Amino acid sequence: MKKGVTIQDIADALKLSRNTVSKALNGKYVPVRTRNAVLNAAVEMGYKSYGTVATAESALTHKKILVLSSRLILNINYYVVLMRGIETMLADYDIELIQFTLSSSSSFTKLANYLNNYRIDGIICIEFFEPDILPTLTDLGYPVVVVVFPLLSPDLRGNYDIILPESADAVKYLCMDLIRNEGCKTFGFVGDYRHCRSFYERFLGMREAMFLCGLEADLRYSILNKDTFPYGNAKELRDALQQLPALPDCFIAANDTIALSLLEALRLMRKKVPDDVRVTGFDNVAETKTSNPPLTTFNVDKIAMGKRLITILLERINDPMQRSRLIYIRSKTVVRSSTLSLI
Repeated sequence: MKKGVTIQDIADALKLSRNTVSKALNGKYVPVRTRNAVLNAAVEMGYKSYGTVATAESALTHKKILVLSSRLILNINYYVVLMRGIETMLADYDIELIQFTLSSSSSFTKLANYLNNYRIDGIICIEFFEPDILPTLTDLGYPVVVVVFPLLSPDLRGNYDIILPESADAVKYLCMDLIRNEGCKTFGFVGDYRHCRSFYERFLGMREAMFLCGLEADLRYSILNKDTFPYGNAKELRDALQQLPALPDCFIAANDTIALSLLEALRLMRKKVPDDVRVTGFDNVAETKTSNPPLTTFNVDKIAMGKRLITILLERINDPMQRSRLIYIRSKTVVRSSTLSLI
């Protein structure tokens, strides 16, 4: 038996990085197969901190994670792809995934009993926009990661993290490019910026770009109705567009769903995109590639976001006393012909 075995010795034997071996030995989250290989090698090679290894092994037992949503999300393209990212992590991290929809008929008492009965270790919370729901949820004491955050939610308590697509800078830099290189001077926002934090940040990104370029933001070019307005109905949206004093040079839609409806509404008005007005969306859903014209949007790596949700939640389960975090996933601009006549 070799004395003085080091982490580097184990790494060399397994052809792994020293960082990966260190994570496995110290209870950090690595794939189950990798973890087992490291632990077995540590035992066989007589690694001096076997007590630490044993502790790490016991900390990485089977976990039950609940995906909690306010509505069915598996018929929403964005979340279908995000769930694929989550599912790719389940086997490697020995996770059992359970889904629960908290509808108006489901009380928090029922949810609390459900969490207790199933011995849930942590919660991924999706699609809650009422500001009083999340504080009640975090008060239950479970580690929580939140996707999509209400704009006006009060300070939360408990063990939680928030993960969002980066919105403000993405929209700002695209708008600045349209101002400087395409001659756009007027912009309108389409969507309820109060709906959630991401919508609000996209709205702010548009206004900040105009401010930095010395342009005045005129809200008369925007449609900012509350989200009860049927943004997905092209005819209703057309009627709202006809109430504007004029069309702006560019519309910034809060997401792709609204942007695609906006393209149809403009077609009903016999307006040409991008000749008469430019249009952008957000999220890069599949339909944006085949719309007429193809829609400029922002790609959020939804697979990567799903994976990150799992690692963030496991970190919080393992260390519940750490500070809460607001984490952004970078968005990438996807320029298509709804903003440029020639690409």
